[in-house]
Amino acid sequence: MPTARTIAVVAPLFLLAMACGDSTPPPTDATSVSASHTAPAAAPAVGGTAALTVAKGAGSKKAERRVNPAWTPCHASYQVNPATDLATSVDQMSKGCAATTGMHMIDSFKGQQAASNAPQIQPLHAQANHCYRVYGVAAATIQDLDVLIKDSTGAPAGEDTTDDPTPVVLEDGAVCFTQADEASIVVSIGAGSGAYALQVWSD
Repeated sequence: MPTARTIAVVAPLFLLAMACGDSTPPPTDATSVSASHTAPAAAPAVGGTAALTVAKGAGSKKAERRVNPAWTPCHASYQVNPATDLATSVDQMSKGCAATTGMHMIDSFKGQQAASNAPQIQPLHAQANHCYRVYGVAAATIQDLDVLIKDSTGAPAGEDTTDDPTPVVLEDGAVCFTQADEASIVVSIGAGSGAYALQVWSD
C-alpha cells in the first residue's frame, strides 16, 4: 500500500503528463501525401501552326521553315485510289491533315508534265505572318513529283523531301512568311510523265 509520501511525489508527475498530452505524432495518411505529390496532368497537345517550331532555314530571308514531327503521320499513310480522279485524291489527302494543321485550302491547280520538261511555276501570294502547306498527287505514270516553294528573290523557302507521287511541302510542317511576298510554287517531275493536282493550304 503506497504511503502518503509516495502519493505526494507521484500525483504531480501524473498531472503534468496529462497536461502536456501525448507527444507521439499521429499516423501519416498515405493517401493525402501521395495525392500532394502526384504530377499534374500533361497539357493537351497544341494544334494548328502554334504547334510548330522554327527549323533551320532553306535559304529564304522572307520565310521560315517551321516543323513538328506530329504533322507527318496525317498524310504519310495515304494511299491513292487509282479509280479516283487526281483532284479528289489530293483533296482527300489534304483534308486528312486539316484537324492537325488547323489550315484551310486557298488555291488548287492541275497540270501535265514530264521529267524532260522545264519546271512549271504557279504564283503564291504569301501574306506576312501566315503559314503555307502544299499537297500534291500525281498520276500512276509519275514516280516522283517534286514541289518547291521559292520567295520572290528565287531563294528556296521549303521543298518536299520524298521521291514519290504524293509530296507535301513541308512534310513535317509548313513554310511561314515573316513578310508579305510574291512567292512561287515550282513543280517538276523527277521520274515519269503524266498529270498531277496540287492544293495550297494556309492558316
